[in-house]
Amino acid sequence: MHATGDPQLLAKRRKLAPGRRACALAAAIALLFAGGCSSTQSNSAQTGRKYVSFTSYPGWIQASIPPGKFDYTPWTIISDFGLWPTTTGGVGVGDMGSLSKIPPAVAAAHKAGRTIVMAVGEEGQGPDFAAGASPRYRSKLIASIVSYVSKYDFDGVDIDWEEDVPQNQEDYIALIRGLHSALGAAFPGRQMYLSADVNVGQIPPRIAAQVSPYVDSINMETFHDDGVSSVAAYTRAGIPASKLLLGVGVTSGYYDSTEARVAAKVKYVEDHGLKGILFWQPGALRPYRTDPRLTPLRQMVGLNR
Repeated sequence: MHATGDPQLLAKRRKLAPGRRACALAAAIALLFAGGCSSTQSNSAQTGRKYVSFTSYPGWIQASIPPGKFDYTPWTIISDFGLWPTTTGGVGVGDMGSLSKIPPAVAAAHKAGRTIVMAVGEEGQGPDFAAGASPRYRSKLIASIVSYVSKYDFDGVDIDWEEDVPQNQEDYIALIRGLHSALGAAFPGRQMYLSADVNVGQIPPRIAAQVSPYVDSINMETFHDDGVSSVAAYTRAGIPASKLLLGVGVTSGYYDSTEARVAAKVKYVEDHGLKGILFWQPGALRPYRTDPRLTPLRQMVGLNR
């Protein structure tokens, strides 16, 4: 969805993810209600494992929640959301609204000790990706993205190509593989983060499995359900659970409407060896800093600080 109009109508991902909730997850939710969510202790406090908590920071909320007032405590990675691919291999301003928003966002994230990556794409940008990542323009698109990363001192890239991937799968795979190589060549010795946003309805597991070796995380957009069936589908395809981020969607009408549901997803991540959580998006929190759904995320990343 294009970033115009009421911010509450700007929630980008409206696709229904398939699958039924697993009994174990339902039981976990019941236990959380019985015991009280606020007292739930994340397993990370016991194991010392470090988890990723990855959130998008859309351009359209950066006026009401500027970088200097953004709450970094629940997150380890910020996705500055976002720029769009062009049909001829360039990069457009897109949802960022203005390139002038990027430097303060990057500076504030780095000051807070967080990783901040450049988001490219969103829902609706599939046709432009298909053209821009075609053999004719792919090298230019990769070079354009790497140039932006260098210019604005991003710590990596998140690719959000959603539509038309199966019919362009060779170009999709080649784009991500090419970005992996180009980032390594452009920033030798620096750990650059590369991720791909997926859902089973648009990025089949067999395709996601082919890009998995080239990315740091496969970000599952499980914003409409508990995500268990998506985890099963992607791991069956050969993607290690340790590369998967489980999506949490807090926008009105999405699945994660309560602290208990977020806590259950965090517990699933910890119990099943997933890499962490993908969060959409802080502007939908009510109230922004004290929404109780943030508590399980802060507990999950508590030992990352």
